[in-house]
Amino acid sequence: MTTPEVNTKGITFLHSPHGYSILDYVSVGICVFDKNYRVLFWNKCLAHWSHVDASNIEGKNIMEKFPTLNSPGFKERIDSVFNSGPPVLFSSQLHRNTIPCIMSDGSYMIQKTVVSAIPSSEPGEFYALMAIENATELSRKVSEYRMLRNKAIEEVNLRKQIEEELREKNKALLEHQDIKINQERLKVLLEMAGATAHELNQPLMTLLGTIELIHMTQELPKDFSTYLNSIEKSARRIADIVSKIQKIRQYQTKKYLNDVSIIDFNESSL
Repeated sequence: MTTPEVNTKGITFLHSPHGYSILDYVSVGICVFDKNYRVLFWNKCLAHWSHVDASNIEGKNIMEKFPTLNSPGFKERIDSVFNSGPPVLFSSQLHRNTIPCIMSDGSYMIQKTVVSAIPSSEPGEFYALMAIENATELSRKVSEYRMLRNKAIEEVNLRKQIEEELREKNKALLEHQDIKINQERLKVLLEMAGATAHELNQPLMTLLGTIELIHMTQELPKDFSTYLNSIEKSARRIADIVSKIQKIRQYQTKKYLNDVSIIDFNESSL
């Protein structure tokens, strides 16, 4: 079955070359045009989306109706198709509206467009078949996914921040507890040191006084005098330790035997 010829403004072409009318039944916008950008076919889906009937555009220059196609990045790439070049893909992210189509909510349709070369009725010549897919819903889902992903990342970062803050607060709490424990230990140590020094001072003073009286005794045996000097030396060492105990103002320890720690009087009385 041959299709009738249509003459519009002196341009003669097949109204539906090679039976393109079957493309009226697909849910993708289809447009076929020649190298002069004259529209040969405009399917029903595209007519519905664009609100432009086939009778108002077939036989006319598509760029006059839709100047966007003549903008940089469109025409140069489409021109390559007429030389049997590979299909040209226009991303919905970079080229949202190849053929502007307003949706029921008033927003513009986001489109994914592929322009492919198909043989024309003339040997060695090619038409361009433009297939437009409605990518609005997909784009919205991608946007929603990105929002959810970004929200998840924000929540993870917030959780990490909270965990870090909790670690810092826990560290500060432990340090505060250590300070309180050391303060309590120091308080107990000072109380014990004061009581110990008080209790040792009286018998120590008696001991040193008695040693001094013995030294005043005449004609002590030589060996006895040597022993007495040794006792006096130890007593004065005890007196020095008692003096350090009285001066304790901080809590310092040192290692003793079997990992046992004892008070370091020299460091604690500085």
